[in-house]
Amino acid sequence: MRNNDPRSRCIAILPDLLVNAHLLEKGDGRRAPLEQALAILEQAGFGFHQLPPDDLPVDRARASIDFALDQIADYLKHGYRFLRIDLGGVTGPPAWQPYLERELDRRALAGIETWRLTLDPAGLRGLAGRAAAIRQSAQAASPL
Repeated sequence: MRNNDPRSRCIAILPDLLVNAHLLEKGDGRRAPLEQALAILEQAGFGFHQLPPDDLPVDRARASIDFALDQIADYLKHGYRFLRIDLGGVTGPPAWQPYLERELDRRALAGIETWRLTLDPAGLRGLAGRAAAIRQSAQAASPL
């Protein structure tokens, strides 16, 4: 990992649905706000870690989750800030969610903030404000 990384040092952990909202039917009311949420994070300079699709069986999701958590642990050691987006109010929890929670606890990955996103104007404004605050905090703490 480069120490003079010019990026924002902020990474969002995103549900597959948020990353792939463009694949939803045009008439699906979730599509536009999900696309707006992704744009908010991109404009705030966040990088992304995509979680497995919600319908992926636990036994197949484990390798992807383990790989992502290994990378996240390394980034945390280098001062990166993480914002995990929870769409629990939009979709039900994926079958692999308990595995992810157990692994987060087991690995004691401190420093991952969770934001429960609601797909209304207030939820999107809240996300924009939180992303901006995390970005500002990361820049203030960055040795760059």
